Amino acid sequence: MSLLGRLIWLLLKRWREPRCHPLATLRVQSRALPNDLDLNMHVNNGRYLTFADLGRMDWFIRTGSFKVARVRKCIPVVGDVTARFIRQLKAFDRFYVESRLLGWDHKWAYIEHKILDNKNRVAAIVVIRGMFWNKKTGGLAPQELLDATGNGHIEQPELPDWVQSWANSLAELSAQSRQERAAQEAAN
Repeated sequence: MSLLGRLIWLLLKRWREPRCHPLATLRVQSRALPNDLDLNMHVNNGRYLTFADLGRMDWFIRTGSFKVARVRKCIPVVGDVTARFIRQLKAFDRFYVESRLLGWDHKWAYIEHKILDNKNRVAAIVVIRGMFWNKKTGGLAPQELLDATGNGHIEQPELPDWVQSWANSLAELSAQSRQERAAQEAAN
């Protein structure tokens, strides 16, 4: 089943469920299918990112974030991702995606996705930095999104040190890229 098929199934299952707290860990169950495999006959590393997408959509729906984003004509955008692959999944293995909001800053939300095998052992960890985006108004600040879902009272958790370091390194990478682009344009 493709991402679209899994997404439709998820939407049908979750659409009418009660809202969840934004800091809750949410869980989605799925199964590795033959089209998820690579030449080594285990789940392709890119598929773990797709599995994380499913977990994130579940989080968006169950926290009310997706509804707010639709009203504001925003789409979810992943700015950056980091992944750690630990254990392989093979064809027809059942797995779970546990998703939780690690925290946010003025612009980005940081969400962790743990892909667990059927024995609840971690197969992969995917962490994304993302936002909801509207091409006319720009990014929807995470705090504004929480306010709109009725969760503006939630105290912002402190980002883990490694996530803050990752965010800082991404800021440095972006600044370096802008400098190189400016130097290249000046040379032309």
